[in-house]
Amino acid sequence: MRDLEGFAWHDDYALGHQTMDETHHEFVSCVHTLLTAEDADLGDALAAFAGHAHSHFGDEDASMRETAYRSAGCHIDEHAAVLRSLDEVRAMLAQGRTDVVRSFARALVDWFPEHVRVMDQGLARWLIQQKLGASPVVIRRQLRVAA
Repeated sequence: MRDLEGFAWHDDYALGHQTMDETHHEFVSCVHTLLTAEDADLGDALAAFAGHAHSHFGDEDASMRETAYRSAGCHIDEHAAVLRSLDEVRAMLAQGRTDVVRSFARALVDWFPEHVRVMDQGLARWLIQQKLGASPVVIRRQLRVAA
């Protein structure tokens, strides 16, 4: 069953590293599509997510290795765990198990914010420090609530 709410970008995901932020926007979009696509379109949506995930995680993993990022081990391990799960989900979808794809997408929605906050934020700071010698600046919108 489709998740009509899907998954939306939230400014809390912004890291101040342009490439990572753009990639994370794409991640959110791919997961949203997994949640909201019709069952007949899930194969294409999962293939698109797989292409994104391999590129996204591969780029981050390479950056960590190239810059000798100290916390690379557990970060790379998290990426690898998602990719292993993706392989299992693809096999289940081939057996017609669309419910497994939806469950995987919901698990990604739960996983992503914490991964960004704990893992990717540190990496973004590290990469910007390596390039510019300073920490990133992130400007967040403040929403006013009417009284």
